[in-house]
Amino acid sequence: MIQRIQSIFLVIAAGLFAYMSFFSPIWVLPNEELMAQDDTKMFVLCLSSMLLTLIALFVFANRRLQMKLIRLTIITELIISVRMYLVTLEHNVSIGTNTYLLLAAAFIALILAYRGVKKDDDLVRSADRVR
Repeated sequence: MIQRIQSIFLVIAAGLFAYMSFFSPIWVLPNEELMAQDDTKMFVLCLSSMLLTLIALFVFANRRLQMKLIRLTIITELIISVRMYLVTLEHNVSIGTNTYLLLAAAFIALILAYRGVKKDDDLVRSADRVR
């Protein structure tokens, strides 16, 4: 069932987390840009979000587990956002402009994937009631 629309949304979210982990500057100082690899906690959070999204992509046979993994990924993304906010307050750095867009796009993709999985689950449950 890799051809489902929620699978496309999960691939998009995983790609955005991978891009944020390896290629996009998270924080901007006056003279340099800091990547996620420069902060171990942020790097682990971004990688765990990417891995959770990929695992959710490949457990399509178990829709309940897939929905739980997507919810866990959303919670992890919220933790990333809070961490970014706290670091900006503590160290007086600014957040990279692409980082906001990446987080927002990944959040939207995860929400749309969750809605797709829930819709499939509701459809299967309604078909089970008819039998």
